Amino acid sequence: MPHIDIRDLGRLREITSVLVRHGFGHLVALAGLDIQKVDKAPDAPFARRLRHVLAELGPTFVKLGQVLSVRPDIVPSDVIAELEHLQDDVPPADPDEVRLLLESELGGAITERFDNFDPEPMASASIAQVHKATLPDGRRVAVKVQRPGIESSIRSDLHILYSLAHLLAGRVALPGLYTPVGIVREFEAAMQLELDFLQEARSAHRFRASFADFPDIVVPKVHEELSTRRVIVMELLDGVPFSKIDRSSTDGTVGRAMDLLIEATYQQVFEHGFFHGDPHPGNLLLLKDGRLAYLDFGLTGQLTVRMRDVVVSLFVGLVTSDAETVALTLYRAGATDGRVDLKGFKREVERLMAKYHGATLTELSQTTSLVEFVETAARFRIRLVPEYIVLVRTASILDGIARRMLPNTDIVARVQPYAQRLVGDRFKPERLTQDAIRVLQHAQMAFQDVPLQLNQVLLDIEQGNLTVRTEHAEAAELREVVRQAGMRVAVALTAAALTLSGALLLIPLALSPSLWIVPVVGGAVALLVGLSLMAAMVAHYLVASRVAPSELRKQALSIVRFFLPPRRDR
Repeated sequence: MPHIDIRDLGRLREITSVLVRHGFGHLVALAGLDIQKVDKAPDAPFARRLRHVLAELGPTFVKLGQVLSVRPDIVPSDVIAELEHLQDDVPPADPDEVRLLLESELGGAITERFDNFDPEPMASASIAQVHKATLPDGRRVAVKVQRPGIESSIRSDLHILYSLAHLLAGRVALPGLYTPVGIVREFEAAMQLELDFLQEARSAHRFRASFADFPDIVVPKVHEELSTRRVIVMELLDGVPFSKIDRSSTDGTVGRAMDLLIEATYQQVFEHGFFHGDPHPGNLLLLKDGRLAYLDFGLTGQLTVRMRDVVVSLFVGLVTSDAETVALTLYRAGATDGRVDLKGFKREVERLMAKYHGATLTELSQTTSLVEFVETAARFRIRLVPEYIVLVRTASILDGIARRMLPNTDIVARVQPYAQRLVGDRFKPERLTQDAIRVLQHAQMAFQDVPLQLNQVLLDIEQGNLTVRTEHAEAAELREVVRQAGMRVAVALTAAALTLSGALLLIPLALSPSLWIVPVVGGAVALLVGLSLMAAMVAHYLVASRVAPSELRKQALSIVRFFLPPRRDR
């Protein structure tokens, strides 16, 4: 378990204080930390209190909330709806610090790299801020620069989060197959990507190349010679964000914009296998000439050929109301840790699908329906890989955009032509031929391995290296019951023997008081020990099912290790 640095203790006290003040003192207690009493417990809903905690704790925790807001397999829909309101708009960083960081990253003075640089950012968030600038050749660009010191601050908070997650492991029940440590680990991976602007530059370049032959989709050009791990310089596009498009327009602008968005999404998911993971209205621009532009490539998703086949099955199953196909596809695409009630899962999928067909977007629940499928899978302990979760999140954002811009549209009817195109592409002769060749190749490889595997088994049998072992699901529990029963019988026999011996040794006291010294003292001791053993056995029998000594020892050791200094070899 990671150890908390002595320099992080102040931050840890701040975190626990905020948690307690907003009604999460039970989590602090579960972690074995001291709880500061508050005069009045907050009465706000859980989701709202959680949002206030994350907002108050600063950039790292705001980002944690934003990451969780795209994970319907971990948090319920009411929490997601609240976390989506987390805003990381913060005051701009100190201009002098920004200038020093830029000059350090670009290897020269700002005046050497830009003909004009606006020190007032056009947007300021917790991780970075964006400035307008002009290159020496006159081209207008957007300069995204990481906030000075943010990386070390996030690293310190991550260290604390890991320590708290280890202390809460096994004490907090989470949906699906997730653990507190697993959630922090995924969050760390997301933050590493977001803090590396070169990764965003590569994603933007790949996205631009994917739509090179589709002129109606625009991606700003990245100036790679001016981009580093903490600075990215991109072409500045002039357009109207989707959030500000006039929905009452009757010139067809809204319909064309949505058609472009649907077509672009189709190509990203089913043609390229690489898609924008955060297409919210602020990251979508409608240019003056009617083209669609994508911005901000910090979050993207990638699908393998097999994943795309899964998505095709899901998409076609949803459009054609085939609940069994949807349920089985989700089951096969996910991971489970036990038996899944497929019949019950299919029944829940049917119930959800009934909300889509024949309904306009205004008639659907404000909760994005696609997210409910992931929540249902999590309830049945089916965990989907992150790529599918990002895709569902993307679909839910697009659903929200369509709900706002085309409220009286039957969304299933609008995407049905794309489902028909998918089916046609899936069963083209050349695609079927490729699938048949792939299956034959796998079968051939498996058949070639059979003789070698059979020889290995025969050699293991001949040399006595083959061991057959059977396991019973309740064998461990049965062994524990037998062990405890044997221990209790042994203690009971010992207690009975000592009690009886003590009573016999006390007989001389009644017959002749002069003979009491040795036998009576020994008898009293034996009787006392015997009765104590009996009392201990009764106590163990009464509380053994409620208190596990091994768990108590584990908790005590975890609390002790929490405050020990880290080892030098780590």
